[in-house]
Amino acid sequence: MVNTNAKASTTFNGANGIKNAVSVASTIAFIKANGGLGAVALQLTPNAVAKNGVMFGGGRLHKGLQANAKTGVYGGRATILWACVNGFANGKLTSTVAPTTVPKAVPLVQIQQAHNAFKASVFANANTPSGGNTNQNALVAILNGGFSNACPLYGTAYGNLVLLAS
Repeated sequence: MVNTNAKASTTFNGANGIKNAVSVASTIAFIKANGGLGAVALQLTPNAVAKNGVMFGGGRLHKGLQANAKTGVYGGRATILWACVNGFANGKLTSTVAPTTVPKAVPLVQIQQAHNAFKASVFANANTPSGGNTNQNALVAILNGGFSNACPLYGTAYGNLVLLAS
């Protein structure tokens, strides 16, 4: 007899070094196995949190959070990354203040809404292998520490996927 009552994992960890990056496909599989976007959230890790106002170890993800120097406007990448940090509601960022402690987990529904506003998605780049460029998927970039293995901090997980309390 086959046991069909297997439970899906409750946490999906980010990368563990450059050679152990997560793929978009495995991220999508975790989301789908656990009830979809409405049941899963991104929990930042302590190393993602601001030290002296610097997020994500000061690497390219931190630089991606910055507003346009000339206009002061947050572009697509900045908006989506801030949504991953603090949330996104009613078509707007919840906050653009860098947290000094690990913030509460952000539901993937909010992160997907921010992605959608810029024609991107947490499901984008589904066929990209581990270590490949996930330019349209900030969620996987945070899980891997960068949008591609060309990023100096790639392989450093700045978040994990967790299940929302039901």
